[in-house]
Formats: sequence, C-alpha cells, structure tokens
Amino acid sequence: MNRSSLSRTPRRRGTVVALLLVTALGLSGLLAWQAFDATRTHETVAYKTVKEQAYFAAWEYSGQARSLSTSKILTPGLDVVARWGGKSMDGPLRYPGESADAREIGWDYMESAGAFFRYDLATGEFVTSGPADPGLETWLEQNLRAHLDLGLTDGWSPVLAADPDGQGAIAYRIYPEGWDEAELVLGFRVVPDGLGVPLGYAFTGSPLVPESLTGDKGTEEFFSVSVFDPSGRTVWESETWYDSDFVARDTIGTAFGGLVAEVRVNPATVDHLVIGGLPRSRVPDILILLGLTVGLVVAALYQLRRDVELAQMRGDFVSGVSHELRTPLAQIRMFAETLLLGRVRSEEERQRSLEIIVNEARRLSHQVDNVLLYSRSEKDGVKMDPTPTDLSGLVDDVAEAFEPLAATARSHLEVARNGPMVARVDGPLIRQALLNLLDNAVKYGPSGQTISLGVEHMESMDRARLYVEDQGPGIPEDQRSRIWEPYFRLAAHRESAVAGSGIGLSVVRQVARAHGADLGVEKGSSGGARFVLDVPLMPAAARN
Repeated sequence: MNRSSLSRTPRRRGTVVALLLVTALGLSGLLAWQAFDATRTHETVAYKTVKEQAYFAAWEYSGQARSLSTSKILTPGLDVVARWGGKSMDGPLRYPGESADAREIGWDYMESAGAFFRYDLATGEFVTSGPADPGLETWLEQNLRAHLDLGLTDGWSPVLAADPDGQGAIAYRIYPEGWDEAELVLGFRVVPDGLGVPLGYAFTGSPLVPESLTGDKGTEEFFSVSVFDPSGRTVWESETWYDSDFVARDTIGTAFGGLVAEVRVNPATVDHLVIGGLPRSRVPDILILLGLTVGLVVAALYQLRRDVELAQMRGDFVSGVSHELRTPLAQIRMFAETLLLGRVRSEEERQRSLEIIVNEARRLSHQVDNVLLYSRSEKDGVKMDPTPTDLSGLVDDVAEAFEPLAATARSHLEVARNGPMVARVDGPLIRQALLNLLDNAVKYGPSGQTISLGVEHMESMDRARLYVEDQGPGIPEDQRSRIWEPYFRLAAHRESAVAGSGIGLSVVRQVARAHGADLGVEKGSSGGARFVLDVPLMPAAARN
C-alpha cells in the first residue's frame, strides 16, 4: 500500500463518519419536529376542550336563564295580568298600586313589570293600565300582529319580545278563552332591569360546568356572562368581565326575544377546565435540545476534521522521518561499503568518505534525538536538568557540530558572541533547539547563503538573546504564530521537494516553554527569517 492510499484511508473514514453524524443530525431534527407537532396537537386538543367547555357553559346558562325567566317573570306575571282583569273583555284592566303587597298580587317580582295591556285580536282594541307608556302602545300597533304571525306561541306558552327602542321587553301570551270567538293577547312591559334577577340567578345559582372541574370556586371566578338583544344592546351582564380567547354564544330562545348569552372563560382558570391542565409549551425545550444536538454534531465534525488532519499529519510525519533517516543511512552505507571494498583511489578520497560518514551520522543522531525529544515532551513534558551554562561556549559548540552539515548544503555559517553569558539552562536541550533552527535555515534558505548564529546580551532586561538568521524568503506575518504547531508547513512549501519531519520548530517551542524563555520570529536584516530565543541570565553574584 503506497503513501497516497494510506492518506486516503482516514479521509474515507472521516467522510463515512461525517455522513453518519449528518444523518444523526437530520434524524434529531425530524424527532424535534415530531415532538413539536405532537405538542402542537396536544395544545390544539386542550384548547378545543376549553372551547367546548365554554360552549357547554353557554348552553347551560341559556337553559337556566330560559327556565328562570319563565318561572319567575313571564308565567307569574302574565297570571297576574289575567287575574287583574285581563281575562274579561268587558271588565276593566286593573294595575296593582304601590300599596298592594306581594301576597295580594301573587307575584314577588312586580317591580319587574311596567304597564299591563290587553289586545283583542278580533277588534284590534288595546287596553292598557299602569304607568303611562306610549311606546308600548306604539309597539303593539306596529309589531304585535307581525310578531304573532311568527308562530312563537302555542297558546299558553309565554313569549318575550325585545323592544328595539331599548325600553326593556314585552311579555305576552295568547289567552284561549272563547278561542273560537275571540283571541286575547295579555301581556306587560318588562322594564329594562326586570330580567336582571333571573338572568343573574341563572349565573350564580348553579354551576355552569361540572363541579369536579371548578371545585369549591364560584362560577364568577371561571366565567363572565353578557346577554344581548338582537340589536346588540346589552340586556344584562355579570359584574366580572374577562378578556379571553375562549368565547362562546348561545341563544336563550326565539320565544325570548332572540336574546343571546355570551360566555367568556377567565384565562387564569383555563387549566382547571382541562384534566391535567393546559400543556406547557415544549418549543423552548425542543429548541434548546436541538441546539445542543447541533452543537455536539458540529463539535464532533470539527473534532473529526481535526482527527483526520492529525492522521494526515502523522502520515506525513512518518513519511518525512523515514525520508530524513533514509538519506543519511544511505550515505553512510554507500561510503562505508566503498571503504570496505577498498574502492577509494587516494588517501584524500578515503578521508572525504570518512568525513561524509561522520557528518551523516551526526545528522542521523540529530534526527533521532529530535524525534525522541518530541515524543517524550508530548507524553510527559520536557524533563530538564538545568545547570549554569556559558551560552557563548554553547553557541561555539553548536556551530562546530553544525559546520559540516552547513558545508554539505553549500551554506556559510557565521557566528557572533560577545563574552561569556551564564544562564541556568539545560545545555543539551538548548543545543538541540539551536540545531533545529539551523537545520530549518538550511532547508528553506537558498544555496550559498550565509546563516548567522549568535548570542547577545540584552542589558535592559538582563537576558541573553540566542538567534538564528537565514537569507531565505522569510515567513509571512499572518502565519508566524502557526509555524510552531506540529506538522505545519507554509503554503509555499507544501508542494516543494523539501523533506522534513514537521516537528523541528515544535520541539524548539517545547524547549523554550520549559525554560520560561521568550520565543519569536521576525524579519531578518537581509529579508529572511530571524528566530530569537530569549533566556534569563543568572544574577551576577550567582554567576561569580
């Protein structure tokens, strides 16, 4: 299996996992929609139940209002009219005076009545008694015959006709005595407040819905009721009135002047009218859960992408390290075999072969140390053994070790230092970091360049600055923070033939952090990259 197939494997796996995650997200969205739709259906059923309770309350109220109005106002009132002269066509139609008591009248609600009237359908004669009421006689002349033609009465049944002038209503009944010879219509004016007693008692006298729903609370805590005549005028209304979305109407009856009862449900009590109460909206919870699911899937996709990238970088790392190790090993093997087989033609060639073997062994040792250091730092962190170290001497030692490698790449190494500078550092780690920076300069700098390696005293901060500067293309500012990441390569170098393990600068960062040193990269004097490593110097007393 070649490198390209290896690199494609994690991508394929990542694609499959990504598709599974997206599918899971889609299923989560579908489940969220199903939950939302179920909640909405539940709410619709619950609201419909409350609406039906309102219709039931309106129907119940209309029946009670019809029954009470008939038994308390219409039937006894018309009986009083009949007994006080209404039956006799020849006798006068009397009206009880204020001195008459309820027992004499036989009706406890006499205050609900205005003028009495008797109407002979055969002759058209009107007889009225009681308070003067010209509006009554006008209504009788203009509307009674047409009202009777509607057939709202079967003889003895009382009828209530609404007065469009707002003067109350007219109660009447056909009296069938001498039915074949004459028809009498007996009635009385119902004053505007006359129906208030039965209509109010119909509201408070008995519950409008089962007591299992209302408990010990009164009807007025659950409902408000308004009664309107056909013109929309309010005939009676309860003391409370609720602004509610749950409103129901029912007619009290065509024989009751077309009165309509409107029932409104108190919004604060709708929970009591539905077993278990109204369902709480689950939309916020669903949206929160869906948002968390989306966030988790996005995080998983991001982590998957990072894992795929990491797998790719590790593959590149293995490939880079293999190349880095294979090259010096091949050189060592070739020249060692040359020496072993005695193929050298002169002492000079023999010496040159030995130098190449030594240089390639150094490079190989450097690469192995780099990999081991990086591996240990990733697992347990960088382990240090700090000792007082002369940084100038350390720079000379690094330059001596790297000079042959620089010469192999046809680069010139220039060293700068100005006197001893003692710092408490781990010498081998700093040496490895400087070698990594030098190796980086050789790889990405031009052939024949001059590489600067040095250390300078920063007196203002009592620190020493170690630096490596090349004459290459430099590093763009927007990518300077990323070059320390493992396996990261600049866009300009990704397709180049320059090989590398991708961990050199990452090792430098680990070493700098372990020493508490400042690490950075800036533009060099010749336009290349200048890497700087600032380490604190030991106090003068400790130095001495």
